[in-house]
Amino acid sequence: MQANAGRPDGDQEAQPLLSVRDLQAYYRTSHSGVRRGIRAVDGVSFKVRRGEIYGLAGESSSGKTTLIKSIAGAIRPPLEIVGGSIEFAFLPGYGGLHRAPREDVERIRWRHLSYIMQGSMSVLNPVRRIKSSFVDFAYPHIGGNRTQFEQQVVDHLARVKLDPSVLAAFPHELSGGMRQRVALALATICRPGFVIADEPTTALDVVVQKEVLGMIRGIQRETGSSVLFVTHDMGVHAHITDRLAIMYAGRLVEEAATAEIFRNPQHPYTKHLISSLPRIGDDAPRQGLGGTPPNLADPPSGCRFHPRCPLASEICSREVPVMREAAAGHRVACFAVIKDNKA
Repeated sequence: MQANAGRPDGDQEAQPLLSVRDLQAYYRTSHSGVRRGIRAVDGVSFKVRRGEIYGLAGESSSGKTTLIKSIAGAIRPPLEIVGGSIEFAFLPGYGGLHRAPREDVERIRWRHLSYIMQGSMSVLNPVRRIKSSFVDFAYPHIGGNRTQFEQQVVDHLARVKLDPSVLAAFPHELSGGMRQRVALALATICRPGFVIADEPTTALDVVVQKEVLGMIRGIQRETGSSVLFVTHDMGVHAHITDRLAIMYAGRLVEEAATAEIFRNPQHPYTKHLISSLPRIGDDAPRQGLGGTPPNLADPPSGCRFHPRCPLASEICSREVPVMREAAAGHRVACFAVIKDNKA
């Protein structure tokens, strides 16, 4: 488990690289005159400090992917951002990439902000060789002599343990682990200040997964970049992230240093996630969480976790708990933990 080795000082905390404030991102559709909205991200606020790996965890359909699409400016109908703001230190004043002029977005993408997508085949063109992908993504930002650029690509591939021969290959000629390393190399060759990693180790075996995580941490330390690391795998978060936020049904329910989350989880949902992890030598049966995640087209009133919560009281069905500090640097949205946490 990381000991927050990359945590910046107070000066950097005062000027985070990313600030998300009360973000609301809904999927809106209309069929036969009936409008329907799915509140996938509903009032999310957090900050990512300079030089840290910030983790985002939660079960499937909790809103993680919608949140990072919104941050990355990958907004396509029916997804709409209906409220809140997203501010990058390198792109101030617009409130998000979705509001910035196209020329500014093209200038910062890959150079200041990059995206390791879920599944390497999502980013690699299947009919173009790997070398062409580097030219398409990186050369416009790096520029200079073409021979020098190609040598820079070869040197960067060595950082992720790839032979230069992969540049002549098509994506389907590489293994899943090799493709994921190519995606990592593409996302970091321009040395961006902020990297979004969306489930970058999904479908990889545990040996390759460990290698890829080590490469992400190594490159992040070398470049001093910030990383927003998204995965449902709590074991991966324990291995790589400095701070961790837990998401449930479109809202954040807890945030703290990763070591603190694992040592002292506060929210009932977080406690369940931690207790469900396997432990060596512990063969005790694990208790599943009752119920199912709510329908975000018609979410429950109050706290969205209250229908499944063992600590729920009457107020939980009426009022929405807000994120308050339970301890220094440890925020929780729960009436059972912090009695007076109304807005």
